Amino acid sequence: MCGIWAIIGEQVTPQQQDAFMKIVGRGPDLTVLDEVQPNVHLGFHRLAIVMPGDTPSAQPIVGGGLSVVCNGEIYNHQSLKIDCPYTLKNGGSDCAAIITSFIKHNEDLKETCASLDGVFAFIMADSKNVYIGRDPIGVRPLFYGYNLNGSLLIGSEVKCIEELCERVEYFPPGCCATISLAAPSRPIQPQQYYSVPSIADRFLSIECTQTLVRDILVKSVEKRLMGNRNFGFMLSGGLDSSLIASIATRFLKQKPVAFSVGFEDSPDLEAARKVADYLKIPHEVLVITPQQCVDIIPEVVFALETFDPLIIRCGIAHYLLCQHISKSSDVKVLLSGEGADELFGSYAYMQRAPNALHLHKEILRRMQHLHQYDVLRCDRSTSCHGLEIRVPFLDKRFIDLVSRLPPTYKLMPMKLEKHLLRSAFEGWLPDEVLWRSKEGFAEALGKTDLGDILASHCDKLISKELYEQRAERFPDRTPETTEEYWYRQIFEETFVYDKMGHLVHTKVYRTAAWHRPDEKENIINSPDSENILDVKSDDLLRLRRRSTGSLGVA
Repeated sequence: MCGIWAIIGEQVTPQQQDAFMKIVGRGPDLTVLDEVQPNVHLGFHRLAIVMPGDTPSAQPIVGGGLSVVCNGEIYNHQSLKIDCPYTLKNGGSDCAAIITSFIKHNEDLKETCASLDGVFAFIMADSKNVYIGRDPIGVRPLFYGYNLNGSLLIGSEVKCIEELCERVEYFPPGCCATISLAAPSRPIQPQQYYSVPSIADRFLSIECTQTLVRDILVKSVEKRLMGNRNFGFMLSGGLDSSLIASIATRFLKQKPVAFSVGFEDSPDLEAARKVADYLKIPHEVLVITPQQCVDIIPEVVFALETFDPLIIRCGIAHYLLCQHISKSSDVKVLLSGEGADELFGSYAYMQRAPNALHLHKEILRRMQHLHQYDVLRCDRSTSCHGLEIRVPFLDKRFIDLVSRLPPTYKLMPMKLEKHLLRSAFEGWLPDEVLWRSKEGFAEALGKTDLGDILASHCDKLISKELYEQRAERFPDRTPETTEEYWYRQIFEETFVYDKMGHLVHTKVYRTAAWHRPDEKENIINSPDSENILDVKSDDLLRLRRRSTGSLGVA
């Protein structure tokens, strides 16, 4: 995990340098801010994962008239570096493969990005252009905006460019763009080089599918063990994180450490302990209290740059655990299970889809917004504590396989959610974990639902009079509960809503394809608006927010 930053069009001011330093937590081991072309400055905060402290992994990487800074890992870097005609400064970095691939593909940026197997957000420059690219799902973040002078600013997080820009935009996942240095203030025109396959055309037998799912996921985990810092797992005790831990443990020579978090009475802590015992790996448990969860929320909102209750609730435990790992261990790289629920459609409301076609449409929609939800939470909760998270389920090959499977394989009557995934890994985990039904990270903190704790706190914190005036204070996306009111209040005390509020996607679980259009949110000017299925239902669910994105009937 690193932090990248750039300003194109002017010299760096002290205020801009201060903004760049707001993301130093992403890379506490080295900070560089270089002018690589006239009025083109590239900034880099490094977290040392590969060859710690060694100069070949520093950035910018320079060669062939190109300079690049990248936040990411390129897993096929060795093959992309073969026969490079140039000697690169800092060429030992895996991210040097961006330059070598760009040269090999005759400066075709789309082909270059498509050739990269990994997660990345990069800014590259030569004497004529600036080039930017982001990985297929948006595992690594990237934002941009323009200042009053027309100069372009780019950064890993909103907080490092917001005060400098008139308006902040996210650079879309699976896209790249070329910006001419002759006209850097022209609007960026992203070009899409990747999209999640939308047609389920892999008609394979269950047995063949199980083999492919197992083999590709194992390879996905193995390639993510690149680096020589200590590895750890975010172990919730659920299926996804436990599977990743089981696979990785088979490859790592040094025993990884499993980390879990919960209230004292958490059922998940016991499940996580069983997994750690089964894998014979050290297991550290962070026991937290409801009051700690409440007290940390302002920090979580600042780190996550959102006011969506779903992300914040899940982010609380994640943030506290990463804070603990950073302070108490030498682990720097964490493996996690994010992405499996979206790919396999295993959230409770998704498993109640009217049919498999509707589920398939919802999976595609959730994948489209993943960079605004679980991926965002993972990145921000870890990076601010100087940690790096890797998510094997979001490997490009694995996504391409699972998204093309028959939707009926993900919606099996009388079968547990993710039955296909579970059955593919028989014997890799204890049966009581492998066949345990899904629990949300936040709900499983203890026998008392975190949502109930927060709702009770906010009902006392936000007076009835204040809440009744919510539409006057927050006319756009008016909060529907006192909890939402509090998060929105904290958010607007921290960020300028008019500049970046539009980046926050909210209540993704309330906009499923089978809901009526008049019940939806985030529809206007949203990609969802082009993909609404005309599904009629006589019985609308009254929905209750839950941190997993599940829907409960009130």
